[in-house]
Amino acid sequence: MSEPVVEIKNLSYTYDQQKVLDGINLTVNQGEFLGIVGPNGSGKSTLVKCILGFLKPQQGSISVFGKPVGKQDGSRIGYVSQKANSFNSGFPATVKEVVASGLYGKLGLFRRMTKKHMEQVERAIAQVGLTSYKDHNIGKLSGGQQQRAFIARALVADPDLLVLDEPTVGIDAKTTEQFYGLLRRLHQEEGLTLIMVTHDIGAVSSVVDQVACLNRHLFYHGDPAGFEQRQQEILTLAYGHDLQVVSHYH
Repeated sequence: MSEPVVEIKNLSYTYDQQKVLDGINLTVNQGEFLGIVGPNGSGKSTLVKCILGFLKPQQGSISVFGKPVGKQDGSRIGYVSQKANSFNSGFPATVKEVVASGLYGKLGLFRRMTKKHMEQVERAIAQVGLTSYKDHNIGKLSGGQQQRAFIARALVADPDLLVLDEPTVGIDAKTTEQFYGLLRRLHQEEGLTLIMVTHDIGAVSSVVDQVACLNRHLFYHGDPAGFEQRQQEILTLAYGHDLQVVSHYH
């Protein structure tokens, strides 16, 4: 049996006296690719922030790599946020410089990078298919290329877990398909454990191997086949109404 990477037990979280997570129990095993779906305001990003240690749950517990959140080796976790809504496209840095910044947590800001570190940067850039753009200014790249660069930044420290919060926001459908293909390759070829928050219900079953449907409570956690078989029932419970699912992923 695979080793648990993330274990969540009876997790609850409250914002402004309103409970946004209530009694969540969830395990992510080593090598799994979990997709978390649910409506806006359902607690998806809150759950991710609790896993990363950005928020402290009021009830329940979370362990990552067998240790309580905050006590594990942070370099084992890579994180890609909703870049498209917040990134300053005028930021004066090349792709190589952005990716190299992912090593600062290990190196510190003022330690000089060695040849080995630069090889790690080159490898991470190659993993996401941006070698020919490595010296380009990050702000000159397309939205999809920028997001690939931020994945490379998360990968450069060689994490065991990659967490992505709505990574396809602001990216067109064609680029999104290519992006999902990259994530599948990282999962299958590199054996990386991934957790991805997404609104793209129609695509998630084609990309991940575990699905969690969340809206304050956890309405489903299991394989994509089981999710597809009960999809209308689960989504009606989670969203509060019937939902028409349209897939843009092939």
